Amino acid sequence: MDYREYRNKYNNESVQRHSKKRARSGKPIIAAIILLALILAVIVVILIAGASSRPEFLARSVTVEAGRSAIKASDFLMDKNHTAEFAEGAYYDLSKVGEYKLEIIVDGESCTTKLIVVDTVAPTAFAPDFSVRKGSSVSAEDCVSNINDATEVTVKFKKKPDTDKIGKHNVTVVLEDGGGNKTEYSFILEVVPATGLLYTHYVSELGEPMPSADVFTGVSGNGEYVTAVSNINTSTAGMYMIQVSMDGTIYDVVLEIADRTAPTATVTPQSAYNSIPKPDDFISNIVDKSQVTVKYETEPQSDVSGRVDVTLVLTDSYGNSTRYESYFTVLNDNTAPVITKCPEALEVDTGANILWRASVEATDDSGEVELSLDTLSANLSVPGIYTVEIVARDAAGNESRRKVKLTVNDGSITDEMLRDVIAGLEKNLNIKSTMTNEEKVYAVFRFVYDSMKYSNTSKHIDWKSEAYHALSGAFTGDCFTYCAASYAIFGYLGFDVRIVERAESAMIEGTGTHFWVLINIGTESNPQWYHFDATPQRSPYNLPTYLMTDAQIEAHTRWRNDEILENYYTYDKEKFPAVSTWQRVSLEIPAQYFGQ
Repeated sequence: MDYREYRNKYNNESVQRHSKKRARSGKPIIAAIILLALILAVIVVILIAGASSRPEFLARSVTVEAGRSAIKASDFLMDKNHTAEFAEGAYYDLSKVGEYKLEIIVDGESCTTKLIVVDTVAPTAFAPDFSVRKGSSVSAEDCVSNINDATEVTVKFKKKPDTDKIGKHNVTVVLEDGGGNKTEYSFILEVVPATGLLYTHYVSELGEPMPSADVFTGVSGNGEYVTAVSNINTSTAGMYMIQVSMDGTIYDVVLEIADRTAPTATVTPQSAYNSIPKPDDFISNIVDKSQVTVKYETEPQSDVSGRVDVTLVLTDSYGNSTRYESYFTVLNDNTAPVITKCPEALEVDTGANILWRASVEATDDSGEVELSLDTLSANLSVPGIYTVEIVARDAAGNESRRKVKLTVNDGSITDEMLRDVIAGLEKNLNIKSTMTNEEKVYAVFRFVYDSMKYSNTSKHIDWKSEAYHALSGAFTGDCFTYCAASYAIFGYLGFDVRIVERAESAMIEGTGTHFWVLINIGTESNPQWYHFDATPQRSPYNLPTYLMTDAQIEAHTRWRNDEILENYYTYDKEKFPAVSTWQRVSLEIPAQYFGQ
């Protein structure tokens, strides 16, 4: 055997010996690794099983539309007899599309579920025609405004316009939101020469100040109105042919006043007992320059129960619309309230308000109880002993009644009694000697409006008794009560004041009458008479009606003539002093109701 054969044989035998040795020594290591892997697998399975365990009444996932105002842990419960709250650190973003794994504490136990935020509503925006000078740089974002969507929106040109070519270009922009929904808007982009007018037709937003003539030229200080524009009412939509001057040349142009802004509002989810809430019930704090209507995009079915998602559409008088997502919950309640505190007897003077509310208490499982006094069987203007009923009613319409004896006495209110009552309220009136008459009138308006609660209880017999009983503790009544209280306070403060009643010829069957006052904030030799009405009114008519001109109350009346309250502020002018025409208070009455 030569050296090479011996070396190969030795190497082969050496390799075999080492391989067997490694095999023998590796078996315990492999076994340990396998055992460790099995233990880890069991632990993982246990952890997953524990984290994934969820009761049957907890939804595996809940899907909501992006932009929703809020979500509660209880929304994941299919059985509302259990309690749920989000675990500390649970994160989700209702403005971003995605899936969020959430930990929820259900009946004290930790569970996991999933919130899925989707966006199925395409974005909206305003894309008006506009002009640029030749060679100007224009981005897609420059072409749109008032973008409305629950998620972030990108804006791109479908085909970028060539601003080096003078003329009108048809341009389309594409809006895409976080959910992949797309909306296209087409408009005219007019490229004009580098010199001369930028616009021959300019649109100004309704209610904004009159724009300067520079908007037509695009150059600051280079435009001037030739036409007198001071008579143009920027609070009324319209188109006006006017002239502007630029560099010594006079041009014919069009100024358009338009409302292009959609309304905004605060939206609050609602609960209803065995019924569907009205669209207006969801809405508060409406911001718009015209009257706004609220409707369901799709009317809910009459037999719904539990939670119902809805879309509310707000539309102003000029057709601008905004959509809001919300929901309501239909509740079942067949249990009447319990009257826990009630007097055995009540006493009142003829023509006065019955002071009963502070002595009555009631509870209900819903937490909401409306208390009222049923006096249909009593004649409060005739002394005697009657039986009346305390009524406790919950939001579902369930009610309880308790009978109470009412004694009506023959009594009268003196001027001194009334003065003493008002003197005791001076701190609440917050009247200061440094105030102007206008400021004092506003202070009275705020006190009467904020302190009293409207109820249809006044007998319209004696203003002095009505004012006394309202200001001495009742603080409730109808328009006659508000009028009497205001009249008494103004008299105490030294103002010349008159009570006004709706003209008899203007009363329509079923509407009744209305009372307010005329107040003179001027002097005897230079009177300044204004209408004052602190009676609360529902939205959108709840305006600061404390110093109104005839023009304003007439516009207010026309505004309301499509309701049951027709001829609201119609009165016999010849029976009262002339009212000042100087407008002191701005009232948000739609402009179309003025000057008719």
